[in-house]
Amino acid sequence: MPAAEAFAGLPRSRGKRSAHQQHQLQQERSVAVGPVMAGWMSAAGYDEGFGSKGQDEDDEAKLVERVVEQLVVQRGLGARGVMQVVRKTNPSDLALRWKGWRRSCDCLLSLGFSAQNVTTILQRSGAFLHELDPEADIRRVVFYLWEDLGFEKWGKIGSGLSSWQRHKFKVVTQAPDVLRRKPEGGVEDTVATLEQVGMPTKYVLDASFRFPSLLNVPPSLIFFVSAYLSSTDVGFKPRDLGTLYRRNPWLLHPRTVEQLRPVVAFLKEGLGVQRVHVVLRGYPQVVLRSVSEDLQPRVVLLQSLGIPLLQIGCMVEAFPLLLSLPLEEQMLPVLYFFQAELGFSRHELWMMLRSFPAVLDLSVEEDIRPVVRFLRDEVGLKDLKAFVKRLPPVMGYPVDWELRKKWGLFQELGLGSLDLAEFPGWFSYSLHDRLIPRLEFCREQGVSTEDVVLLRVGMAGGDAAFAKEFVGVEPETYDDFMLEYKTRTKQERMARTRAKRRASGGGGVGGDGRKTREVEEDEEFFPPEAVCD
Repeated sequence: MPAAEAFAGLPRSRGKRSAHQQHQLQQERSVAVGPVMAGWMSAAGYDEGFGSKGQDEDDEAKLVERVVEQLVVQRGLGARGVMQVVRKTNPSDLALRWKGWRRSCDCLLSLGFSAQNVTTILQRSGAFLHELDPEADIRRVVFYLWEDLGFEKWGKIGSGLSSWQRHKFKVVTQAPDVLRRKPEGGVEDTVATLEQVGMPTKYVLDASFRFPSLLNVPPSLIFFVSAYLSSTDVGFKPRDLGTLYRRNPWLLHPRTVEQLRPVVAFLKEGLGVQRVHVVLRGYPQVVLRSVSEDLQPRVVLLQSLGIPLLQIGCMVEAFPLLLSLPLEEQMLPVLYFFQAELGFSRHELWMMLRSFPAVLDLSVEEDIRPVVRFLRDEVGLKDLKAFVKRLPPVMGYPVDWELRKKWGLFQELGLGSLDLAEFPGWFSYSLHDRLIPRLEFCREQGVSTEDVVLLRVGMAGGDAAFAKEFVGVEPETYDDFMLEYKTRTKQERMARTRAKRRASGGGGVGGDGRKTREVEEDEEFFPPEAVCD
């Protein structure tokens, strides 16, 4: 009888048989297991001349039926997952492994793992699960993770009960290699090594939930990567490695380590990047990129504009995500727009990209073109290219809730587009942190700001210099004004919110005002200066 037919003939649920029938079936199985195992072992080559080919196939089907009976019917594991493991296992190995699988599955189920979890573990670790000792391996590691390392306590604090129950079993389920005994040490040695390189226990917990394979990394690999990242070739400080690994635990994967040296060599020797650690911190996924297929084409494109390699290295250091931008979908359309519609030459593009390489990350249709229409149609700038050359970041400013508000405030001072052309930096200042409060303070102190030269001087510098040198008062006076200003604007905003709620029907959900009170309480966490900037 083929294995598929043997499996198809199995009962699907234990509840369909009576207790007497179940007991009788188990007795029949226990009596038949001896001849089945003997026949199957001989079929595997342990006793030449045993049986015929048809008998061997029949013995194989009986053994598969026995394994499925034990794991699926009696223990409730997923039938599809079990059969996938059985099909992938050599016939000679199946007879040796299935008892070990049964012991390990029983241990995991007794620890609270669901049948689905155990099925996943069996699929991921069928090659070694039979070798594990339930007490010395499985229980020891699981209780170390839950109690000594603190998974159980951390999960209860960090999430709700349902999420905690999932997280509690996640590491073992997704990375069952954590249960294996390794020549270089087990999970305890890996955790101790991570703590030595600057990852506190809470960082290990957080990173392992997102990247369970972290706890399988050999200590030697952790030391190797840490030593290389701390070397003069890269430049990380040892105290920063813990944060780097917490945010990017995949950096400790063996395949990632193979990519690390070629990428660092390209950045340091090819582009002349002085602070490689800045690039890796800003865009750690660069180590997953191919130097010849991903990184080099972007460099060639920038070189076609006449930008020297050393300048490209400075741009990458200032904006590491430059190495991640798509060529055809992102970089080329932006460069074409500046050349074809704004009239930038190659040298002018070079100068703009050198000062603001992040412009290549902007969308032509969603970011750049609306700003161009606003500056041309609403502001009325005649020489738009000169304005953009002096303030390239303006292309990334939102029009509706930033540029239009700042332009309206500029017009209230009696100034126009010609004045704005002389002072492009007006758009770069924070609306609620600098522009509005400083203008209001100058009016209170009787200081004129209607002249664009005076306005440019008044907006430059820090708060202390503004108060003492431009207005002529002590810095503490301006600090007191800012405290009163923030309190007042906060109260005004809350009053507007309450008025809007009353105008829209009062009490929000259910009409009892509960939703309104929740919104007003939440608004206290957001300062007024965060509205625009």
